[in-house]
Amino acid sequence: MEQIVRLHLEAADTIRLALHEDEIVGFSVASRYKMKTPFYPHPVNTVYQRMLYLHPEFLYRGLGIRLLLATMKDLFGWFWPFKRLVAICRTQNPVVARFMDLYNIVYPRHKQPVPDNIRQFAESLVPLLQAKYLDQQFRLVGTLSDFKGVDQTDTWNRYYHHRANDYEKLMLSSVFEERQGRIINSGSFLLMIGYARPLNFIRFLFH
Repeated sequence: MEQIVRLHLEAADTIRLALHEDEIVGFSVASRYKMKTPFYPHPVNTVYQRMLYLHPEFLYRGLGIRLLLATMKDLFGWFWPFKRLVAICRTQNPVVARFMDLYNIVYPRHKQPVPDNIRQFAESLVPLLQAKYLDQQFRLVGTLSDFKGVDQTDTWNRYYHHRANDYEKLMLSSVFEERQGRIINSGSFLLMIGYARPLNFIRFLFH
C-alpha cells in the first residue's frame, strides 16, 4: 500500500491538504489530462482524482467541497467553472462517490445500465488506473486484491455509512458484499465517471 501511495503522489499534478486547527484531516491527490470522451466531439479537460480522503467527522461540514474546489483551481485555473470537465475517480467510499453529484452526468448509477460508449471509454482507462480489467459491475479488478474477502464492517460503519442512499446501495452491490450482517470487501475499486458542461460549477467560482 505504501508503494501504491508513493506512485500516486509522484504522478500527481496537485496535492492539497485539508487542515483543522493545524491538524491534517484530509487530502486530495489529482492529475489532469486532455482526453477524447463520449461526452463531446473534441478532447475535454479531465481530472483523475487519484486519492481523496476526509476524516469522518468532517465529511459533512463542507470541507470536502472546499478541498475539491482547491484541487480544481490548481489543475485548471481560477475560471475552471467555465470549462467543460470530465472527472474520473476510483473508490469504495459512497461519500466520495456522492461528490460526483456535482456533475451533470454520472456513471454508474445504482440499478441503471451503463451505455456501451461509456463502457468502452471506461475500458480504455484501465492502463491509466492500473487495473487488470473492468468487469460488468464497473469494478477495477486487481486494484485492491490484498483486501479481497476482508471483513470491513467496522470501517463501513465508522467511515462510510451515513444514510442508506443510492450511493451506499451501489457500493454494497458492487465493491462490498453483505454476508450475514457483515460487510465484506470485494478487493476492487469502483470506477466513477462524471461530466460537467460549462457553467455547471459557476456557483462555486468565488467560494
